[in-house]
Amino acid sequence: MLLYNEKYTIKIVIAGQAGTGKSTLISTKKTGSFNIASKMTIGVDFVILEVNHNNKTFQFLIYDLGGQKRFQFLHDSYIKGAKASIILYDLTRTNTFDSIPKWITLLMTENPQIPILICGSKKDLVQYEDIKMIEDKWFKFASSIPENCNIIGHILTSSKTMEGLDSIFYTLADNLILSLESIISKKI
Repeated sequence: MLLYNEKYTIKIVIAGQAGTGKSTLISTKKTGSFNIASKMTIGVDFVILEVNHNNKTFQFLIYDLGGQKRFQFLHDSYIKGAKASIILYDLTRTNTFDSIPKWITLLMTENPQIPILICGSKKDLVQYEDIKMIEDKWFKFASSIPENCNIIGHILTSSKTMEGLDSIFYTLADNLILSLESIISKKI
């Protein structure tokens, strides 16, 4: 069993098409306020985000992968060593959802066991009926994911309203703690 009040430093990557809100999500979580004037990530950005959850402190070293094709040659070197990942898609643009398999392939090429959390952004911009349609699309997609793919969840979020932001990082933290406990129990 892991001790309370421990601090864990963990490298994660956030991936997804350009304009899905990756940088805004991280900035909003870090500062506690939404900034509509977020700029496009050029190449890769880096942020340290500290999250307290279940009497543990997680220091997430977040590599924000720019979504433009011209920067994708950089991605594999930043994915190496990551212990978890987020793939973000934009709920208002279905083509960003359709690119999820490409991002899964990229992540799994560098780490076949990497935990992947899929998140839909900009929930504040879609209607209830659209969310139902998105959930149906997710259900169909999830049933086709290969067994060797380590998808740990699907969360709909909004940086503007902050809905789901804590859930993203708590889900990552819980998954990482389970992984650490599993490794420790195998050594005992």
